[in-house]
Amino acid sequence: MNNLSKFISVAHRRTQIFYKENLEKLELKSGQFIYIVCICETPGQTQDELSNKLIIDKSTVTKFLGQLEAEGYITKKINSFDRRAFNVFPTEKAIKIYPKIIEIQDRWHNFLLEGFSKIESDVFEKLMELVMENSITNSK
Repeated sequence: MNNLSKFISVAHRRTQIFYKENLEKLELKSGQFIYIVCICETPGQTQDELSNKLIIDKSTVTKFLGQLEAEGYITKKINSFDRRAFNVFPTEKAIKIYPKIIEIQDRWHNFLLEGFSKIESDVFEKLMELVMENSITNSK
């Protein structure tokens, strides 16, 4: 258990490096891809819904959405039920690179799970979900 923080830290750093190197080819920054994936998979969600789904604070989501809008990946429309809220939609530019992002993501996941059986992969994912939930619960 003494090495748990080290394992998490190294995996996180290597993940960042992998995404940075591969997403640069698509002219994306590593932090942007998860927003594009989420918006392409659920077009029309509000910024608050996106914040909750990604477990990222609202100000950070607002910042990234501003960048993505300026770069032509998303459009924002005023929510018809709450004029203070925006619904977020992917543009053709985002829809076009979405499959490439998923390909990169799948490749990384396959690298991480190399040598795992299907059962081990499923168990690992459930355990990582529990680790995530524990980190959220205990770091407030």
